[in-house]
Amino acid sequence: MQANRCSIAIIDHIVLARITNDERPLKRVIKKFHNYVNASTTSASAPPLLNGVQPIVPIEDAKEAFLVELASFQLLLKKSVMTCEAETRQVEEYQKERQKIEQEHESLKVQIKELKVALEQAQVLRRRKMEYDVVAEKIHNFPSREELEQEITSLENDMAAICSENEIQDKTIQGHKSALDGIVAELASLRFLGRDKDAVSEAPSMRATPIPDAPGGLSTEAHTDVSTRANSVMPTPSTKEDIEEEKTSVELESQKVEDPNPDDDIEMGELEEDPKEKEAAVKKKPLVEELEEGETFDGSSELSEPPDDSEDEL
Repeated sequence: MQANRCSIAIIDHIVLARITNDERPLKRVIKKFHNYVNASTTSASAPPLLNGVQPIVPIEDAKEAFLVELASFQLLLKKSVMTCEAETRQVEEYQKERQKIEQEHESLKVQIKELKVALEQAQVLRRRKMEYDVVAEKIHNFPSREELEQEITSLENDMAAICSENEIQDKTIQGHKSALDGIVAELASLRFLGRDKDAVSEAPSMRATPIPDAPGGLSTEAHTDVSTRANSVMPTPSTKEDIEEEKTSVELESQKVEDPNPDDDIEMGELEEDPKEKEAAVKKKPLVEELEEGETFDGSSELSEPPDDSEDEL
């Protein structure tokens, strides 16, 4: 609204300036009017002529000149009015054009926003297309679907074979483990049986043995010293059992480390040795080693020694 008011004020100022710039027609009209007034005034105040007739020519001439000047001024005013109307129409057209331009400006703003959105979408589509082209190129470089399916099936078959082999190996290991547990249990039972047999075999040796005749008390004392020395050198049954148990346990552990599966050493056509024979051989081995070292065992013990004569005399 302020812009419209400013424009109207400017237009009025321009029209007023144009009107006031050229005042010559108005001055001529005013001059002709004053001439006509002066002529009419002078004719009225002038004395009549001899024949009684007033001079009319100067008044008529002034009147005609005034009317002509007034008509020309009217034409000029009409021309100015037409100019103002034309300028008013131009202003109206200008306002219409301005409104139209503003509307177009708003519509262009909306179009620009829409075009920006479309441009962004086009850029996204272009980027996606480029990514799609890259992915498509990679996919084309890969082998065909049939080849991949064949590879997958072959891998699945290999995995199934590996799983079956693992199951077979697990079953074999479990079988070996159970067999080894059975062997260990049998060895433990045989060890207890061997202890019982050793106790039974050592029972007869605990009986008293006759002493050969010797001259006087010297022979008795010498025999006592010899038997005491032999007993001190000879290991007791409990000590022997402990030594045998330690040796057998060490040998079994060494056999487990060297050959975790004893059944694998048995070849085709060979017979497995009886565990009882193995246990007996293991128990005989330390006795043979002790005998080889030079120690003698005569089967005597504290219980087999005869009582002293001194005790009988007392």
